[in-house]
Amino acid sequence: MKPEWKVSSQYIGGEKMYIAMRILDTSQPQHGGNVETRGEYSTDQNAVQALVDMLNAET
Repeated sequence: MKPEWKVSSQYIGGEKMYIAMRILDTSQPQHGGNVETRGEYSTDQNAVQALVDMLNAET
């Protein structure tokens, strides 16, 4: 079973941005090579949460 998708956030250009992501190998630390993302960065947290909910329902 793969880990669940979640909403991740970070500041880009001084603005808080959100993206759907999940850790690929939970036995390893989170870093750029150990995450999978879907969609694009967005300022709309609710839209990204809707994508996360859809992705988690598919798995």
